[in-house]
Amino acid sequence: MEFDIKVGMTAKLEHTVKQEDTANALNASLPKVYSTPSLTALVELASFKIIEQHLPKGYSAVGTIVNLKHLAATPVGMKVWANATLVDIDRRRVSFKIEAFDENEKIGEAEHDRFIIEKGKFSKKTYEKADA
Repeated sequence: MEFDIKVGMTAKLEHTVKQEDTANALNASLPKVYSTPSLTALVELASFKIIEQHLPKGYSAVGTIVNLKHLAATPVGMKVWANATLVDIDRRRVSFKIEAFDENEKIGEAEHDRFIIEKGKFSKKTYEKADA
């Protein structure tokens, strides 16, 4: 299967930090700042945004690797965004570089791989585990 994606494609994804995006929402003893899991989700979704509209019906892509540096804290109410660039394609593995920012500074950088899957086959194989 050929996919209409190319190295160099980019996407930007923005989000305003809410209480549920904070480390404190995960554990009350942690600070009320944008959490690393939330930043990871932003990075993944920005990357997926690049390829999503170019995949044929019945296909999607799942994350397989995230190498993330969370560089700075961001408070609730501040806007964050991730700029993702597709940097490599190896058959169905696609690789991205991402930089993330808040309104004041760079807050993260990441490398991320996704694997293009056929949704029906993927779901079937995954849920067969439950029957084993």
